[in-house]
Parts: sequence; structure tokens; C-alpha cells
Amino acid sequence: MVTGSEYKASDPRGVLGSDGAFAPSWLRDKSVAPLPAGVRLDAALARRITAGCRAVGAANMLASQLAGGLTETAGAEFRPTAPAPGLEVPPPFLLSTPDLQGAVLFPEPGYALIAGTAPFMAAAVGEGADTARARFGRYARTLADRHPHLPAVAAAYAPEHRAASRTDDIDPSSAAARHVTLLDALTAGTCSARDFADGWWEARRASLANGERIQGPLSDLFDRVFMILEDYAYDPEFAEPGDLDDAEVEAGVRAAWEDFRHEQADRL
Repeated sequence: MVTGSEYKASDPRGVLGSDGAFAPSWLRDKSVAPLPAGVRLDAALARRITAGCRAVGAANMLASQLAGGLTETAGAEFRPTAPAPGLEVPPPFLLSTPDLQGAVLFPEPGYALIAGTAPFMAAAVGEGADTARARFGRYARTLADRHPHLPAVAAAYAPEHRAASRTDDIDPSSAAARHVTLLDALTAGTCSARDFADGWWEARRASLANGERIQGPLSDLFDRVFMILEDYAYDPEFAEPGDLDDAEVEAGVRAAWEDFRHEQADRL
């Protein structure tokens, strides 16, 4: 656990603007999501920060306490590798990786904002930024009496994408649309199991980075394919008992896709 007695200097000027919010210049090519928080950095938020740091190779994050929009550069070092990572410093404060790939702004009790590059956010906010934003909206409504500022935060960081539950809901330019293209190609026999798996994981990473949201039957389909690919042995030489080969992956994915399409047709 890191305490105020272990402070190190940190300069957040590249991350924050003059208003104390994330600077638009720093946010370029990055995403941001609001997260529930208490009066201190808790274990749930610490786990997210730890995952983000590991994804970008950061051994620590530097913290700066903030006061009245002005930075007091008495920083604390947050170490994700500690057995019980945390920070015994009250908000407002900023955490940032040394290379500024990721940051957490904790302005006041009730919420924190996490932001960063695609690798940082994919690890720290594995559900996707838009899903995190949608969940925060529900959290804000529930705790509005205790924290009246939360609904305004939720409104400022509303989901950017509509949640898709059917293929008709999918944006043609989205990563989810690439998933559907891959399903069609595998079913038609124009895509091998290996090419399908490579394309699926690439599209999944892009979907998470873009903050795309899926729900209902479409989410069930994608989860089913995910589980199939989790058991896929890319290289037969290293296959373990229970792993799926190319033929089994193709059969399983086709069955999942066909079941989904039949269910969609039945709902029309």
C-alpha cells in the first residue's frame, strides 16, 4: 500500500488542461470511461489500473494531488506489482503512467475517470468503454441522492454506440460487422478455421478499443464463439487433451451461427 510518506514528484501538465479535466490534446487517439469509486482508491479500481499498467509495460503510475484546479506536484508512486496495490491519498488526485499512455483522474468521491491508449484501456476496461459508460449511467441514477453530481458526469460520458442485439442493429463500419463477415465466410467455406480465429481476435480487440456494445442474442452468439476459440489448438503439435481441431472449430462455429440465424428468423 502506498502512503503519502512515499511521495515522488510527478508533472501531470501533459495530461490535464487548465480546467483540471483531461486535456483534449492528450485525449487524442485515446478513450475515456467513468467508473464508480468510493472515498479512496479501492481494490476494484486498483485491479483495473494494474491490468492497464501491465498491458503497456508500466511498472508504476505517478500520482499528483490536485487542489482548486492547480496541481501540487507532491506525487505518490502507485506500484501495480505490490501485493495489495492501493493509494492512501484522498481525492482529488491524478495517476498517470510515466509514458502517459494511461491515466486515472479521481476528482471527488463517487467516481473516477480512466483514460488511455487502446492497449491500456482494453486491459483496464475489458468490458469496453461504452459498456462501462452504460453501467456508470445506471450507477449514477442509483446513487444520485447520495452523490448529486453523478448524473451530470454520466451525461457527459454517455455511450457513443448503440447496443446491438441483432445483426440489423450493427454499424456496417464496426468491428462487430467484421465478426459477422467472418461468420458468413466460415459458413460459406471461404475462410479457414485459423484465418477465422485470427480475424475474430483482431476484430474483438478493435471492438473493445472502440467501446462497441452488444447485448442479448448477439452477445450470446459472440460468447459462444469466444468459448469455442478458447479451446482451439492453433498448432496441432501443441494440442492438449480436449482442445479443438480445425474441423471441430468450423463445425461448432457454423452450428452457433445457424442457431442464431434461426432464432432471429423466428422472432420476425
